[in-house]
Amino acid sequence: MKSNNEVTVLVPAYNEESRIKATILALQKLSAVKEIIVINDGSTDRTAQMVDETEAILLNLKLNHGKGDALNAGLNIAKGEIIALIDADLEESAKELQKLLIPVLKKRVDMTIAKFPPAKRKGGFGLVTNLAKLGLELFTGLEFESPLSGQRVLTREVIDYLGEFKSGFGVEVAMTIQVLRGGFEVEEIPVNMGHRETGRDWAGFKHRGRQFIDVLTVFFSQLRGER
Repeated sequence: MKSNNEVTVLVPAYNEESRIKATILALQKLSAVKEIIVINDGSTDRTAQMVDETEAILLNLKLNHGKGDALNAGLNIAKGEIIALIDADLEESAKELQKLLIPVLKKRVDMTIAKFPPAKRKGGFGLVTNLAKLGLELFTGLEFESPLSGQRVLTREVIDYLGEFKSGFGVEVAMTIQVLRGGFEVEEIPVNMGHRETGRDWAGFKHRGRQFIDVLTVFFSQLRGER
């Protein structure tokens, strides 16, 4: 039987051997966290070995399926009534999850979203973020400062309403639209989290290009009336 206050943390990971262990150890310090599931999304490095050195549950996917599908795989075995989504590269700053947990544990809101501090280095030109902000305001009537933030806490009721997470890099904006349309309460929470930031190099632009396409696809699906 699930406890109303038990928290499961889902951590999708792809080639994060240098950061994943520190992230898990930080999460383990939080008393509300009862289960940590790392979904190794087809990594080709030593991510799995690093997870095995901790108490986290390791779920190995042979191929890289992408964030949304990795989260769904973890969700299938999650036991907690509250589900937290955390990126693998947060390291010690993953302990800031506590700030996202409190409003949900106190039943003040149904979903919290981490609002990160300003980036320390220049990445892209803000095209994906601005697209996400504009689209969310169009479809929900609300403004979000961190529309692409993947650090979130959701109740099991919200999870059941969603059914599953969308595939690809549009998972966060799709989730926000669906949750708000379902009548749930959502709040952005300032945190001092930090993770690896993509730069103005080919890899960075390629990543943001995929993000842009996936986010745009989500908005087109909304215009077509899809859920």
